[in-house]
Order: sequence, then structure tokens, then C-alpha cells
Amino acid sequence: MKNALPNLTMFAFLAFAASSLAHPLPDIAVRASFEQNEEWTLQVEIDPRSFQPDPNVAPYLTNADLGVTPVDQQEKLKAMAREYIKKAVEVVLEPAAEVKPEFVWEFTAMENAPLKIPEDPVMLTGTWHSKLPAGTTGYSIKALKMETQSVPLSVLFQNTALGKKVDREQIRFPGETSYILDLKTYLPRTAAPPPITADSVQAAAGSTSDEMCSLCGTSAGDNYMLPVAASVAGIVVLVTYMRKKRPA
Repeated sequence: MKNALPNLTMFAFLAFAASSLAHPLPDIAVRASFEQNEEWTLQVEIDPRSFQPDPNVAPYLTNADLGVTPVDQQEKLKAMAREYIKKAVEVVLEPAAEVKPEFVWEFTAMENAPLKIPEDPVMLTGTWHSKLPAGTTGYSIKALKMETQSVPLSVLFQNTALGKKVDREQIRFPGETSYILDLKTYLPRTAAPPPITADSVQAAAGSTSDEMCSLCGTSAGDNYMLPVAASVAGIVVLVTYMRKKRPA
């Protein structure tokens, strides 16, 4: 037990280092582009890591890896993407219209860029061109809940209209629906929430600091002291125990 505390510290450091080396969770990008004469293009981008049980620790498929991947395995990845996107995202047109995109899949770099260097992470990009049903007035998406997915992934909602990017982007999590893009004005039908700033956080903290807990009779600010005190007490007990176990 003499070296227990240094070993515990090293374990915590290694755990932190391992988490810092993990890749960020991939988004599922959904990009729509609207042109004249009701023409539109729907494009989705899926990181192959999304097919793994834990995408956070799964390695990227790189351009170098793709170069040695057999053709039948490449086609299998495209088939996986085809089925995955059906379970992950629902496309919604208003008035209600059934949308079943038939994507053509390609291997690309991020944001549909061409693959260049061996280290480029490979994405599966699906593209579908179509014509909007007559009378379509709105477009949105819904991120679907996937029971087989242990790590829920977010959906990135991006739009372009008449060659110009729509300023507002959204990240939706499973079960959430995006704003509706009005296809007459090409503007969101609902306003974006106010941005979170240092001033807004401070104001929110100030508005709750004097509120009383109905159960414990303490102010909201006191709620933060209990976890801190418990953590400090736990550390003191641990250190004291280790000292007692050391040989005299």
C-alpha cells in the first residue's frame, strides 16, 4: 500500500490521456440544396466509424486504407450506409409527402471534398437529385432513435438555397426535429434561440442564486457546496487510510 497513492494518480493520468486521444464522435451531415424550377439535391455524409459499437474509439478509415480495401468490401460499406441512413434520418416535406431518397454513394473526404493524401479520413457521401412535389412549402428533418445504437450520434442540418448558404445550421440529437425551412422565402419559420454568452450565463446564475430549495430550505447556491464538500471529505478519508496502512 506504500505506493498506492502514486499508482492511483498515474492511473487517473493515463485514463485522462486515453480519453484525450479518442476521436471526436462523428456527425451525420444532411445537406439540402434548392435551385430554380423546384429542383433540389439532398446529400448525406456518414463516417464509417458510425457503424462501430463505439465510434468514439474506432479508428478512421483513411484514404490509404481504402486503397487496399477489396471492391466487395467497399460495396458492403455502401450497402451499410444505405441502410443506416434510413434508420437515422427522416426527411419531411410540407404538406405531408413521402420522401424516399435513392442515394448514389461515393467515398469522399469530409464535406464532399476529394480524397487526396493517404491520411485523409474517408466518408461515405450519398447524393440524390430530384424535383420537389408540386405545392411543397416546407422542408425539415428528424433525427431518429436507433435501438441498436449504443452511442447516439447527432445530425448536422445544413441548407443552401439558390446558390447561397442558409445562415442557420442546427445539430439535432435522436428524437429531435429541425426547424422548418420555408421554401418560398428560404428562411427558417422559427427564430433561432439567443446565443449563449458570458453575460447571459451570469444573469441566469444571478436569477437563481437567491431561490430557496423547497425540500432542504437552502439557497440554490448552497447546492454546489455539498458535492464539493463530499469530494474533499472522500479524499481526506482515502489519504488517511493509506497512511495508516503504511508500515511504521
